[in-house]
Amino acid sequence: NEFRVLIMKKVISFLLCVLFFTSCQQSKEGIVKDFIEAEDNSNIEKMSRLLADSFMFYGKIDTQNKEAFLAKSESYYKLGGHTHTKILNINDLDSIVKTEEQSRSIYDKYLEITPLFIQQRTYKFTDNKIKSITVDSNLNYEEYVKSFNEKWTPFAFWVKDKYDVDGESGLFDNIEKYLSEYSNLPTSDKKQYKRYAHLQGTYVSDDCTFYKKLKFKGKRTVTIIDALWGFPFATSYELDEDLIKIKTDRSDLLFEIKDSQTLIGEGFAEGTFIKTDNKKMTL
Repeated sequence: NEFRVLIMKKVISFLLCVLFFTSCQQSKEGIVKDFIEAEDNSNIEKMSRLLADSFMFYGKIDTQNKEAFLAKSESYYKLGGHTHTKILNINDLDSIVKTEEQSRSIYDKYLEITPLFIQQRTYKFTDNKIKSITVDSNLNYEEYVKSFNEKWTPFAFWVKDKYDVDGESGLFDNIEKYLSEYSNLPTSDKKQYKRYAHLQGTYVSDDCTFYKKLKFKGKRTVTIIDALWGFPFATSYELDEDLIKIKTDRSDLLFEIKDSQTLIGEGFAEGTFIKTDNKKMTL
């Protein structure tokens, strides 16, 4: 009997140890939540600990190993790309975890970009670490990119106009300050900067008799290229709501902004002018 009791005590002790060890093991769902939190907080060190050495990221556009994935994440954070991720749905399917994640960056917050970007991901594991992340789908992709481009263009123009800062150097050093200031502008000012920003670039006409191209640069300067000889000459323009008045040595030319890609000329400039140099964001 004493021997049997001793054996039972050892068995119970062993089972308790197993249960204790098992309870200390984090669930796969918990690992995913910790990883997403680390991503949101720009915690590269914690992200690295949660990823296996053989980790691979399979996106819709590119594939990255652990080193490249962490380097890209760090680069994104330096550009102000901090996010807040809301897990809309998460399913622990033993060997994998599937999620639906809605991300909101500081750009989305201050520029009021909608709809927010949503990704569906699959997480695979090895030895309680994330072995791979596969992007199954990007929801709201086209709508998000369209909204981002429409809101970013006026903002970038405003930064250039007020602070004479252009390109990545300088702009992203104080990105949250610029975003905050811009978001607090009166609605009328934002509308005007939107008109100026979307006006920038080259417009070409196939049906205007006297003028072939218009090249807008900044808040005052425009270059006109005539349709007969192709000679360019620089002049100035004024913007009044959706009307553009361009100075010439004879008389002013009048154009109406139909949309962000189209101008309609009147009088000597009668015709349709279509924008040709569009710069858009890609994800």
